[in-house]
Amino acid sequence: MKFAHATTASAVALIVGAALAAPAAAQTAPQDAPAAATLDEVIVTAQRREQSLQDVPIAVTAFTAETLERTAAVGISDVAAKAPGVTLTQFNIGEPQIYIRGVGTTSDSAASDPSIGVSIDEVSIGRSGASALAFLDIQRIEVLRGPQGTLYGRNASGGALNIYTRRPVFEDSGSITARIGSFDEYGLEGVVNRQVAEDAAFRLAFRYSTNDGYAENVPSGEGLEGGTSFGARASLLKDEGPWTFLGSFDFSRDDMDGHARIPVTTASTAPAFVTLINTLRAGLDRRQSFSSPDNYQDRTNWGFTGRIEHSGDAFDFVSLTSYRDNDYSWRDNLGGLPFPGFPLAVDDEATEGASQFSQEFRLVSKPDSAINWVAGAYYFNEEVSRGERFVVRAALPIAPPSFGGDVSFLQDAVNTSYALFGQATVPFADIWELTVGARWTWDEREVHQIALDNEGGANPPAGIPLGPGGTPYNVRAEADFNEPTWKLALAVEPWEDVRLYASYDRGYKAGAFPSAAQSGAQAVLPLNSEILDNYELGLKSTLLDGRLRFNAALFRLEYDDLQVYELLGLTLVTSNAQAEVDGYEIETAFAVNNNLTIGGSYTSLDAHFTSNAISGPLTLPYNGNVLPRSPDSQYTLYVDGEWDAFGGTLAARADYQWTDDFYFDPSNNPEVLSPAHELVSAFLSWESPSGLKISAYGKNLTDTEYQAHIIKNVGIGFSVFGAPRSFGLAVSQSF
Repeated sequence: MKFAHATTASAVALIVGAALAAPAAAQTAPQDAPAAATLDEVIVTAQRREQSLQDVPIAVTAFTAETLERTAAVGISDVAAKAPGVTLTQFNIGEPQIYIRGVGTTSDSAASDPSIGVSIDEVSIGRSGASALAFLDIQRIEVLRGPQGTLYGRNASGGALNIYTRRPVFEDSGSITARIGSFDEYGLEGVVNRQVAEDAAFRLAFRYSTNDGYAENVPSGEGLEGGTSFGARASLLKDEGPWTFLGSFDFSRDDMDGHARIPVTTASTAPAFVTLINTLRAGLDRRQSFSSPDNYQDRTNWGFTGRIEHSGDAFDFVSLTSYRDNDYSWRDNLGGLPFPGFPLAVDDEATEGASQFSQEFRLVSKPDSAINWVAGAYYFNEEVSRGERFVVRAALPIAPPSFGGDVSFLQDAVNTSYALFGQATVPFADIWELTVGARWTWDEREVHQIALDNEGGANPPAGIPLGPGGTPYNVRAEADFNEPTWKLALAVEPWEDVRLYASYDRGYKAGAFPSAAQSGAQAVLPLNSEILDNYELGLKSTLLDGRLRFNAALFRLEYDDLQVYELLGLTLVTSNAQAEVDGYEIETAFAVNNNLTIGGSYTSLDAHFTSNAISGPLTLPYNGNVLPRSPDSQYTLYVDGEWDAFGGTLAARADYQWTDDFYFDPSNNPEVLSPAHELVSAFLSWESPSGLKISAYGKNLTDTEYQAHIIKNVGIGFSVFGAPRSFGLAVSQSF
């Protein structure tokens, strides 16, 4: 009940505060006050050309650089939490798991694709952990909900998260920022932009941060959930008449502490385990763990992107060439309990190296064309080498010691994709607009999979998770997949600044080979490709003379051969299943006056499996279960203001977000249920005319305890808890 009261109080405080601000501002406004307030227009490139957010027949949420600063966003998780219908959890540094409208994946296989496409400067990122520099000197972020199969391709069956960094500009400017924060956080960021010739400009951005972590190992007291990261990006822009050349190189290094796993029991946990865990953890809080201080998460990421643009008389040409290299490794104690005090200990250690090359050619219509269109060809090649080792120690009553062991799974995969695509928007009868798009994608996979018993059969059966039913193997396989995807959208603007649309989109994700297979036969049997059909009715409206933005979408998703992953005990089970998602989303913003804006969003989801799943001899009873990471409801509220004060500019923002409870895996077991929770954050800054800015911010101000990740075993949810209340202070100088 206390939690419910806190939730209600927080929400009411934001709404009432915004409401009271309007009359207060009116009372103090001078007689020569400026014209009525309006919301700023938001420009996006969701359809590979610049458009107003309100003109795009897609459910899109856009975050400007200003919004990201005022929400103290430092990673994808900060953005995901504030976008309708989006959840993000993170198993480790290399495996962020993004879900949009109940669509996502937990697969870590070297021969699989993400369900949500992540791109940086329009370059698709093949491996989910290879976007380390996403929040370095960025211009905006766009979250597209629903299949994006036409313009974004095979790895955007559920949506896309597009990150755009700042280009060099033809001026001399820059900034330097120093910050300190909770848990001994220190950081330094800088940007330098220089015009190096009449037609050339250079930009360099860097970021360094370190902290001791918000959790600790027991009994050593060493920090967990912290670490050090560094990143830099250099870009060179050159204009030569109708030609524009842009090249950028980036590098990042993350040296992070590992997770602090905490066991969470439920009513279904065996009473003996409840008593044992309570005894072992007596006197500890949610962020004290027996996870090893030797846990770690390391990542090195670098890449080059070359963009060539030509402005022609009839159409424009874009060439986008990119190479990226990503290496990461991590170690995690999946139980977070001492052995043999607790009769099971699992040490999980993985390494992955991946490189990708991509080339895209696009032709784009001129902005003033009667018909707006884009057409192109795409090539992608990725090589991934992945290894994961499980060292398991077991004792009764969980399992006899012989079920422990030392097992490694190795994967070498080559993933290749080709595509042709096109999309056109045709206006007709003054107020109507028809969008038609299609893409044909060909995917090829080659994989070499090895399972090793590192004990050489000395203690049969082979160790968990390969045993006791599996056997070592060394197999090779390949498979081809191809599928057409499309977009149909009909939009009408019956009144000025009010646009309605109906769309039908098909998304596709190529079939995949599983990782950590139990046998050679399973290792060479690919999962079917996913097919996702999305039917959507939408509204984009700007009302009250530009003061109110109200957007809404009603949708239905039908899944064919959803790729499903579940951890049964310590065995990964893979399968295909059918599913449906019904829901609606609302986003709104209102300019109370020239200084103050209030807004928020609401999402409702009804996401369920409509079939059981078959995995070898197993029938998985999914029919009727809720899809993972699919809360019934989510909503956000915010108040954002800016005023002239103390000879400079004062800015403030407060954000509230509520996420209903949701399950972490398709079993819907009680131990993988993450309870509903709230998060509250705030920001305050003052900037002088000389460019000096002082900022303060706080996150999770209600100090909510919430589970950021859960792994189930023996009726226990071994969890990673999110960061507690934290504060930060930043001082920056622009020049």
